[in-house]
Amino acid sequence: MRLIFIIIFVTAFLSGCIHYSEEWHFNQNGSGSIQIICEPSPSWIEHAAATNWFQAALLFIPPYKSISQDFARAGVKIVHCKFTTQKGKPKIDMLVNFDSLSSIARTSLFSDRRLQWRKKLYSVTLLHHLSTKRPLGKAELASLDDGVLSDAKFDLKMFFPGRVIKVNGAQKKGNCVFINANLKNLAMGNPITITATARIAYPLWFKLLIAFIIVLLLTIIILFIIKKFFLNSQNANSSFNSQPL
Repeated sequence: MRLIFIIIFVTAFLSGCIHYSEEWHFNQNGSGSIQIICEPSPSWIEHAAATNWFQAALLFIPPYKSISQDFARAGVKIVHCKFTTQKGKPKIDMLVNFDSLSSIARTSLFSDRRLQWRKKLYSVTLLHHLSTKRPLGKAELASLDDGVLSDAKFDLKMFFPGRVIKVNGAQKKGNCVFINANLKNLAMGNPITITATARIAYPLWFKLLIAFIIVLLLTIIILFIIKKFFLNSQNANSSFNSQPL
């Protein structure tokens, strides 16, 4: 994601900015998929034509021919890459599959990332570090419109193959880790670093403990039912014997 080029371009030529989102889905071995959605903000749509927006978007998402060759060399497969307009709103929708995070990091589109995946016996851990290669200088920052920069959003969601039990640098919910960032902070040289650990299995002792508890509860329930049935039978016999002939 060529963040610096986006910010410089939109502040110099257009009024408005973008909404860029990534949704990652991981398998236990570190393979998975990434869906990238890029849409203009309402202010961009109001002040610029869809054609201009697509031209600007090419600054950080290269043409399909170029990006497909780059991905092919890294072993990353493009499922689809669509430049569409729906109800007057332009959008870029790209979906890619990867065998490892190292292959993703070799592509130019993700060259500003440091990605690591570590699998243990019962958990997986991800390191996702995003930073600009050349932060904006003081003069460049002074020339930018804070209103435009605040409209530049970057949303990141990552879905793990198990419940997330620990995360730093982001929020978690179930098996998802997510962050809602602003491109201005990245342009100033403030990186985004996320580490997350998800549980993918439980140790044998834990499974045995759960099984023991289940068996114990079932035994108690069965004994309670037998006792209740026995007491009901005794009461019925007592009632029958107490009746006069």
